[in-house]
Amino acid sequence: MALAAFWLSARLLFRRMGILLVGNIFWFLLSLPLITWPAATGALFYLAYRVVQEERAGDPRFARIGDFWDGFRRYWRQSTALVALDLGALVVLGTALWFYGGDNIESLGWVVGPVAVISLAWLGAQLYLFPLLIVTPDQSLFGVLRTALLTAIGYPLYTLSLLLLLLFLTVVCALLAGPVLLLLFAMLALTQTVALRLVRIHRGEIPPGPIGDARAGQ
Repeated sequence: MALAAFWLSARLLFRRMGILLVGNIFWFLLSLPLITWPAATGALFYLAYRVVQEERAGDPRFARIGDFWDGFRRYWRQSTALVALDLGALVVLGTALWFYGGDNIESLGWVVGPVAVISLAWLGAQLYLFPLLIVTPDQSLFGVLRTALLTAIGYPLYTLSLLLLLLFLTVVCALLAGPVLLLLFAMLALTQTVALRLVRIHRGEIPPGPIGDARAGQ
């Protein structure tokens, strides 16, 4: 499923490169002032969602660059609050790892293992946070965080494989630099959006679109 999500996203990127390139540039410019970075991320993920809906779910409304701004206006509050909660959790987990990992009290050494497992699961949950925010707009932010974490735990190999694939892609693009960076974050958003879609198809939450969705979700 991980490779299926990745290659399907690559095909969508190639097919809709125009609006995704512009969306990636808008995301980059709006991320420079850090305060608007979460809202810009929500907007990019909404654009990716609209592309996936058009291409894979048969949505009759064509994806357009205006969807980026629609997503910015619609999700800026939720995106900002979600990032704040997520970063808070990451700081707590990182602090716990540092504290218990360096603690000389032998009786507390056993805590490192469970905290490390939870931290790894939380890293995996990052793949699903923004896609879930887009597809479940009525769910509370804590509900989004919980669902993302449970999805990462429920699909551990899939999630870990995706993390490694996207990490590899990011490293390669960073080394190549240049124009490829203008599409990197759009590709990341597309892959995460497609990844959640395949999970939802596998769970029976949504019907598959083209036959490729059905096969990938198995």
